[in-house]
Amino acid sequence: MLLVSAWYRLLVAACIIAALWTAVLWVAPTTPSTGQAQAPVRVVAQPAAVPVTPQYVLHAVVHSGDAAPNGGRFDRFYVPGQPLLAPVNARGQVAFYATVLRSAGREGIFMADAGRVRKIAGYGDTVPGGGTLAEFAQPLPALNNAGHVAFAAHIAGGRATGGVFLAGDRGLQVIALAGEDAPALPNGVLDGFDAPALNDNDELAFVASVRRGRDLVDVLYFWNGRRLQKVVAEGERLLRIGGSMDKIGTPALNSTGVIAFPATILKGPSPGGVFVAGARDLRLMVAAGDHVSGGMILRFSEHVAIDEEDGVAFGAYVGGAGTQREAVLRTTPEGTKAIAVEGETAPEGGRYVGFGPWPTMASDGVVGFVAALEGATGPLAAFATNADAVRRIATMDEALPNGERLGRFALDMVAAVGLNGNLTFATTAQREGERSAIYCHCPVTVPSTDQ
Repeated sequence: MLLVSAWYRLLVAACIIAALWTAVLWVAPTTPSTGQAQAPVRVVAQPAAVPVTPQYVLHAVVHSGDAAPNGGRFDRFYVPGQPLLAPVNARGQVAFYATVLRSAGREGIFMADAGRVRKIAGYGDTVPGGGTLAEFAQPLPALNNAGHVAFAAHIAGGRATGGVFLAGDRGLQVIALAGEDAPALPNGVLDGFDAPALNDNDELAFVASVRRGRDLVDVLYFWNGRRLQKVVAEGERLLRIGGSMDKIGTPALNSTGVIAFPATILKGPSPGGVFVAGARDLRLMVAAGDHVSGGMILRFSEHVAIDEEDGVAFGAYVGGAGTQREAVLRTTPEGTKAIAVEGETAPEGGRYVGFGPWPTMASDGVVGFVAALEGATGPLAAFATNADAVRRIATMDEALPNGERLGRFALDMVAAVGLNGNLTFATTAQREGERSAIYCHCPVTVPSTDQ
């Protein structure tokens, strides 16, 4: 009970997003954008189904202590105080952040692929236009099904102090740099960047801090493959909704160019909610105060996820009459449903007593999340949806078929889902001799015997 209680308190603390909902920064309203974000340059088809029978195997794709590309050995897969996310795509490729010991390239973004690990970008790498990559302050890489990776990083020795980058077939591409003029914001200068979202068209969405005089303003931008477009900015009046846009959370982006993001509303009919924009008109999809199973939505996670049908998954607190419970929710044009709610029975025993920082969702609508449990075989577990049902993927301290035992799930860990049922999560070493690791629940395919 003590272990469960301790992990519960840690997870609850990690999930609280008071900064998003209580911090209010008043800025003079700007002129609302009258144009919709430009349509995607191209829309790729989803990977074709392969006529094989998948056999899912839970295995570590990288351990601390493993040899790193270009020398040294992997140490940590997270930055203290930051969530840990290792996205996986339909191919089973896993992108991750890591620090490296005994190497000049002391940290970077890497890719685990078919039993091998390669570097995507690392400390000291040359930045097009000048300078070198320095600290990865928000180590949350975004990965698409082509194996391309987007990320934000600081720059040393260049004309800019930071930027948003895309690593793909053409090498490292600069999407935006601190110090550049802010598109569609007169007298605005790009100052800093949150972690980007990436789709299969190599398009990006991200929130940038824009400096205008003495003010810093949140601005949501969309990169359509050719240029950067403003979607919405803090302080803009929400003409169809009421009030004005306030703080903007981390966006999600699908391959039709639809952007979903959480945000607070200043002096509006609701304190905030989840919006969609980009290739859709700006719309409040679900608001604080809306009712779902379990009560009224009180507040939202800082990150959301979106599928190809514009369904959005997010973490929330629900309740009423002085009570509140954590929940994982999914909303569509047909309404909002609860996937898992604190206090409910979890698959394979126990009950939910808390959830990880936010859920993730694959383009086919499968949702993944981490939950703290009471009365189960382990205090923490990773889950994924299958149609309308939830299934348990892995439980802390369980034994794997190869004899390995899962270690302590990482604090602030996010379970990342991809197409084909792939899911990743991470464990952290707690005692001498233990190793941290990133695991993937990925299929090993064999030819189908069906005729």
